[in-house]
Amino acid sequence: MALATYLNDHATGAAGALGEGVEVSIIVRDHGVTLLAGSSSPAAGRCDQVEARAEDGPCIEAMTHRKVQVVSSVPRERRWREWRDATVREGFHRTVAVPAKVGPGTMVALDVYSRADAEWNPGLLRTARAMADLVATDVRLHLRFADVEDAAAGMYRRMSDDTAVERAVGTIMEANACTPEAARQTITELRGAGA
Repeated sequence: MALATYLNDHATGAAGALGEGVEVSIIVRDHGVTLLAGSSSPAAGRCDQVEARAEDGPCIEAMTHRKVQVVSSVPRERRWREWRDATVREGFHRTVAVPAKVGPGTMVALDVYSRADAEWNPGLLRTARAMADLVATDVRLHLRFADVEDAAAGMYRRMSDDTAVERAVGTIMEANACTPEAARQTITELRGAGA
């Protein structure tokens, strides 16, 4: 399953677990490259797209400093102007950004949005931290499986190349009544000539 597909699923699941009226977006930063990876709603996604493009906002801050960023009133927030303006346009009043480490050079942040004018309760913050850790674990596993798949594909490519060379050696030996060494030398010469 593609990373974006299951991170959209994670964002939707997190929004459901965190309660009614909450929307969630997930940002991934991999070796300095930041991108919106999933969201439970178009509105939350648009806010985080602005943040990812500007490289400025609560998720960026949370991942950089590895510290939860709580914004109790988006309209009164003076940091992160582009993100703030986009978030106000979408009608969100408050947000919390929760970071989690995936591995060396890779972080995720769960951005929880709400239109309600109220404080975040401690239970919601604990759940958001647990969700961010779950997302980080899944991204870590996804990247490991991708590495294994790449290694396996490379092995099969090399195996196919080796098989093709051995078949060519046999064909050259039969056609020219020569030794395996002479056949391999012919292949080496053909490769060198660009044939």
